[in-house]
Amino acid sequence: MGTIVGEEDTIVGTKRAIAMTTSDGEKKQLNIQNRIRLAVCSELRRKILVALRDSTKALSELRKTVDVSSTTAIHALRDLEKANLIYQDEARNYALTEIGEIITLKMVDFVDAVDVLQKHEEFWLDHDLSGIPLHMMERIGWLNDSVLISDTSTDLFKTHTTYLQILENANEVKGIYPFFHLEYLEMIEDLVRRKKSDVELIVTNDVLDSIVGMVETEVAFKKFLQEPNFTLFAIEEDIKIALTLTDNVFYLGMFAGSGIYDYSKALISDDKKAISWGRELHEHYRQLSKVVDLWF
Repeated sequence: MGTIVGEEDTIVGTKRAIAMTTSDGEKKQLNIQNRIRLAVCSELRRKILVALRDSTKALSELRKTVDVSSTTAIHALRDLEKANLIYQDEARNYALTEIGEIITLKMVDFVDAVDVLQKHEEFWLDHDLSGIPLHMMERIGWLNDSVLISDTSTDLFKTHTTYLQILENANEVKGIYPFFHLEYLEMIEDLVRRKKSDVELIVTNDVLDSIVGMVETEVAFKKFLQEPNFTLFAIEEDIKIALTLTDNVFYLGMFAGSGIYDYSKALISDDKKAISWGRELHEHYRQLSKVVDLWF
């Protein structure tokens, strides 16, 4: 009988442990949900968290920043304090906790991502996004200040003309070219030889073959490719993205779902975050590329 009682005690104890573990897990999940709700589901609380990213603020300053009454601000602040997202320092100013800083950073990234995806929804839906690596897709919100350029019935070459204007004013160019376009290459030649701009191009092997073919028929191109301020990289994989970065402009072109490059649409921006995003994307593909020996 003693043995049976011992087994029953063990079973009861195990059930209690499972119940406690389940309860703890539910509480943890609830806390996560509450913090997400507090940070994301209220425009006022979002504004307060973003306002505190720059510096600590007194209630009066914070109230003016988010444009609400003191009573309304205090109610929101108390909710954020209970969730340990903000606190008051010794001077009674409000500031983000370490947890609050991280959550606010991710919240801003999320909101920016939704913004850029919604703003240019058709562009993202109609094009092949496989050329954007996952770690860059996670920061797609950095492009929220970009503008979509599209050809129209009254301006059939708007995107093309915009691109040439961007190149014309460039002192530095970093590009990813998954296609061959003679006019673009001629513009690059002019930048390298006449303006002495620094140029780095990443091309696919097919594009490289086209460039080599040009060298065989156009002697001038041979000299241009050997200029010290020009570097050419070749990549074996079939890149599904076109990128051009100048010293102050970001230009992104994509392939349509059909697999054909879409010359009629592009995202451009002069925002520093967009340019930084583009530089990281270029560096990603540069690491996968090899420098081409241009001494024919």
